Amino acid sequence: MAGTLFDSQIFTDAIIVFTRSWAFWAPPLLAVVFWETWVGYVRAYFMAKTKWVLLEISIPRDVAKSPKAMESILAGIHGTSRTGNAYERYWVGWLTAWFSLEIVGDATGVHFYVWTQEFFRRMVESQIYAQYPSCEIRSVEDYTKQAPGAMPTSEWSMWGSEYILTKPDAYPIKTYEEFDLVDISSKEEEMKIDPLAALVEFFGSFRNTERIWLQIIVRPAGDSWQKEGAAIVAKLLGKKEPPRTTLIGKFIDLVNAIFAVIFGAEASEKKKEDALFAPMFRLSPGETETLKALERNMTKIGFEVGIRWIYLSKKQDFNMLAVPAVNGIFKQFASPSLNGFKLNKNVSSSVDYVFKKTREYKRKKRIYNAFRMRSFFHPPYRGKPMVLSSSELATIYHFPGMVVGAPSMERIEAKKGASPPNLPI
Repeated sequence: MAGTLFDSQIFTDAIIVFTRSWAFWAPPLLAVVFWETWVGYVRAYFMAKTKWVLLEISIPRDVAKSPKAMESILAGIHGTSRTGNAYERYWVGWLTAWFSLEIVGDATGVHFYVWTQEFFRRMVESQIYAQYPSCEIRSVEDYTKQAPGAMPTSEWSMWGSEYILTKPDAYPIKTYEEFDLVDISSKEEEMKIDPLAALVEFFGSFRNTERIWLQIIVRPAGDSWQKEGAAIVAKLLGKKEPPRTTLIGKFIDLVNAIFAVIFGAEASEKKKEDALFAPMFRLSPGETETLKALERNMTKIGFEVGIRWIYLSKKQDFNMLAVPAVNGIFKQFASPSLNGFKLNKNVSSSVDYVFKKTREYKRKKRIYNAFRMRSFFHPPYRGKPMVLSSSELATIYHFPGMVVGAPSMERIEAKKGASPPNLPI
């Protein structure tokens, strides 16, 4: 009983101290709350007044372009990486531009889209026309409006998820260079392997109310992922880490130095032995290839990326075969020694155990609304982006040429050209 009274007295005293000291903790707390609320408000206002446009791109059947052309387009998009000054960020609400690269499959065929701010429309169109002069680009109504405004419903079913990387961002996935698509015009027909061929073929197989939406939301990335890659390369080569700057780190370095003095003779012999072999010669063939892939990937520009997809239809047409089929398509980009994609279990529509139906309903509602709003980097639907280089991104999203012959893919039948200069008027 005494212990209980004692504990109760301590609790009461703590409350008294806490309430009487409000002048010390309340102002900074309120300042933080005000700042977060203000920044959220100005950013929401900036996004609300921004105009967006959905562009559909159609490519002629006889175009022979590798995904390297898409890399050039992405380089132009990367030029929008301006972050704004302090006034623009915290008074105007300026946000770095982001874009959505989308592929849709339904009963009408396969369609490629780019969702962008109206301000950047001319820039995006010029970048695409520079690489695909004979393509057609037109502004279209948002295809998501042709589906129910909320999901799931009593008549419609859906399944959705997001992809994340299996390893750190610096490790690359299999890119188009490894699919013999660097110069498709000079390759033999049987050597041309486009990883999007399977995707286009499957996306074009839907009937009735079935439809599948793939969304790749991108914005320019900084250089932190390249620094991470440099650290991984240094570790593979057995290079020493840079000196530590913290007090504990300096103490550890001092202890290591003392041991080096005590066991100096053995250490020097080991150094002489290691010096006989260059770091590259101590790596296995697999490690050497990984090292080359890492260094090649780090020479590219990077993008923060969010990948999500949704399969939906009326309940009588719904077929869960779409889920393993899409996962199988993305397995093409995986390499055991490098990187690959996997489903984000924290976002996927399927859940196990506790409150299963309620949690599934909330997840489906969340990912459906996030898709329609193209929201990933900012509220109301914020995800954790991965970083892909321009070649990785061009591999999973490009406009297939002659290599992909799926009849369901929307094409224009002929190239557009300028009129002859001697045409009589």
